[in-house]
Amino acid sequence: MPVTCGIPEGSVLGPLLFLLYVNDLPYSVTGEKIKLFADDINLFISASSISELEQKANFHIQNINKWLIANKLYLNIEKTCYSIFSPNKSFLSTLSLKINNSVINHVNNCKYLGVIIDDQLKWSIHIESVE
Repeated sequence: MPVTCGIPEGSVLGPLLFLLYVNDLPYSVTGEKIKLFADDINLFISASSISELEQKANFHIQNINKWLIANKLYLNIEKTCYSIFSPNKSFLSTLSLKINNSVINHVNNCKYLGVIIDDQLKWSIHIESVE
């Protein structure tokens, strides 16, 4: 079958071409840190209030979504989540984050490059997972 968009899965050049393809994604998010590793995207946002955090997060999520649409890529919403890291317990409420009218789930811990990080920055969950 002819390939009209993208490259055949399993090709030798596929991973390299994908990295070149997504290399400009961080330019869609200005003023915040975005980390790419293979096909994972992590966005790190800081704010002084929960409302500012929610506003900034939704703004940047929409910019990422516009970039994905323009580049004909799909975001798996089931694998998309967020955590809040804060020394202030009042910040531990959930945010209303959405992409394409789909709610992004809040999680207390997530795997980041093979390490399980919880929202209190304790290592007990990761340690239990490797024992």
